[in-house]
Amino acid sequence: MSRKKYRRVPEFTVNNTLSIPDDKPDIEFLLRVTSTPVIEQCIVSTRQIRITGYINIFTEYVAAVRTETQPVTFALFKLPFDQTIAYSHARTDMNACLKCNIATQFPQLSNAREIELRLNVKISSVKLARANHYLPPHECKPFLANFLATGNPPGAVSAYHTEHCSVQPNNPLNISTS
Repeated sequence: MSRKKYRRVPEFTVNNTLSIPDDKPDIEFLLRVTSTPVIEQCIVSTRQIRITGYINIFTEYVAAVRTETQPVTFALFKLPFDQTIAYSHARTDMNACLKCNIATQFPQLSNAREIELRLNVKISSVKLARANHYLPPHECKPFLANFLATGNPPGAVSAYHTEHCSVQPNNPLNISTS
């Protein structure tokens, strides 16, 4: 009887509080949060890989401005990370090519000027080669959390609920397919 061998996928969590810049208005409610990891450097040593980089976080929100129209405002944040993951096949004098993505993201509006954000970054693939062999660049996929309910009429926005962010939506841009 053969058994499948499952390998544990390396993950790490990034927690941070994002403060809206002073030149931006307060937040009435969030519309979208898109997170994309960027790996700047991979250092391979015996049985471990050190990953440094940052996560680009693009937020789209409705401003808390008391005028006839409430403008949609954007803010970009950059969260650095420096993680070491255990990898049994890693050896010195090797290069690594990683594929990573945001497994889950949980943005929480703590007040009108701050967003608490918890991200789980998953390393989905590791390719190792000797130092003198070429490897393709790291591949990282964005994660989109859309807070607009799919059944709402145009212009109607649902309240923020954490279950909207727990999984990647099938139709992240809410584009009508009919």
